[in-house]
Amino acid sequence: MARSIATILALMDAEQAAQTGLSGLNSPSNSAIYKLQKYIVAVQMFLQETLWDIYKDKLEVAISTAAVGSGAWLQDKVLKFQYDSVTPQVLSVGTDFSVNYATVDSTKLLITRAAVNRTAQRTVLVKVAKSDPPVALSAPELSSLNGYLDDICFAGVNYIATSLTSDKLYLKANIYFDGQYAATISDAVIAAVNAYLSDLPFDGKIRLTSLVDAIQSVTGVNDVVLEDVAVRADATAFTSKTYMVQNSTTLIPSYQLYAGYAVEETTASNTFVDKLTFTPQ
Repeated sequence: MARSIATILALMDAEQAAQTGLSGLNSPSNSAIYKLQKYIVAVQMFLQETLWDIYKDKLEVAISTAAVGSGAWLQDKVLKFQYDSVTPQVLSVGTDFSVNYATVDSTKLLITRAAVNRTAQRTVLVKVAKSDPPVALSAPELSSLNGYLDDICFAGVNYIATSLTSDKLYLKANIYFDGQYAATISDAVIAAVNAYLSDLPFDGKIRLTSLVDAIQSVTGVNDVVLEDVAVRADATAFTSKTYMVQNSTTLIPSYQLYAGYAVEETTASNTFVDKLTFTPQ
């Protein structure tokens, strides 16, 4: 950190006092030539040290934002991916060998969710979704993203981007509630469950305790009994879903999302409206 002019002058004064040959320099005038010379030198030293501080700060910023290949770095880069269905968004290489868009345009940002997972054999899986609430990327969008990863990432590592249609949550439960809320309880509980799914961290887990907490937080709910809870990937048949709770028996307390996000089951006669039972108390 740059020393102040006053600090530098004080050090120069102390050094002068220690030199017996300079004892004759004792003028009371602030405009004495030797005092002016010390002041000029002190100002120059202060300016030089200030420039060093500025350069140091720039170096530290460059180092902290440099491409290090970490999961956090790659996630940040994926969220900065630009897409235009008409005008290709082409990357360019800077003089410092960084790879960026020639024109940064926030209106062309596409990815709203991204998760990075390393696997064996130098393979990195990048799971993404767009929009809010999240949905899968189209084939052209995903192809463009994979091309983007090829350009920004490191040689010798295989980067694979995937974007899948949402997982589906099947929920059969008995909800016991204060009868005063009969007109609103069903909509309120379903809204709470949907909000719980929406707020899950991307590529996170559905947890039974958190699901129950979300339902019990609804005003008017007295108790919740889970009868069946199951999750499936969109491409998995409804009959092959994975049970977390079956016949009121807990099988697994949490489920790792396959697509990275989930919505309510869409199979006819198996939606929340179909399978949630509300009993006044």
